[in-house]
Amino acid sequence: EEYSHFGMVARFSAGAARLPFWTLRDYIGTDLPKANPRIKSVKCPYTGEELATVPALNPDVTIVHAQRADAQGNAQIWGLLGVQKEAAFASQRVIVVVEELVDERVIRSDPNRTLIPAAIVSAVVVEPWGAHPSYAQGYYDRDNDFYVGWEAISRDKGELAHYLDEFVYGVKTRAEYMQKQPRLLERLKAGEQRCAGVNYGY
Repeated sequence: EEYSHFGMVARFSAGAARLPFWTLRDYIGTDLPKANPRIKSVKCPYTGEELATVPALNPDVTIVHAQRADAQGNAQIWGLLGVQKEAAFASQRVIVVVEELVDERVIRSDPNRTLIPAAIVSAVVVEPWGAHPSYAQGYYDRDNDFYVGWEAISRDKGELAHYLDEFVYGVKTRAEYMQKQPRLLERLKAGEQRCAGVNYGY
């Protein structure tokens, strides 16, 4: 099944809302519906416009990365949010990987950052640098050197096999993976840029 990036966002949104499908305008007139028979079209009952539809996606398990969570699983995310919340609410089970486990009082002190509530979380995994080579805002930056290097590695079967043997199959833990790249911590560690506090009082 082939979908655009936003098509997948729409599928997760439908799944999270427990709707059978989601509508889009940007598939009409493209070849995607020819390549994927699951992309249908409907006539809008309000405007008469023809809209494309994509089916809801409800994964068995969704794994999301968050900056922090408490032991109950209330997970907080800030910065670029992507579609993590929708993917989590669409799923049957949710595993949250976090940079750090914090006290429940920390979570309660800033409730608007809690995008994924404990009620839908099956497990919390504490794994610092768990989003690498991507980033975790406030903890570390995106590893652009990795992405540039990956382009060449992924085009060569021998280089790819070597990379997988060293950094995927050849390490038992994430910490061991990080030890193979000691300069990473210095190079990517986030600087300080604190936001202004807010008053939650009544």
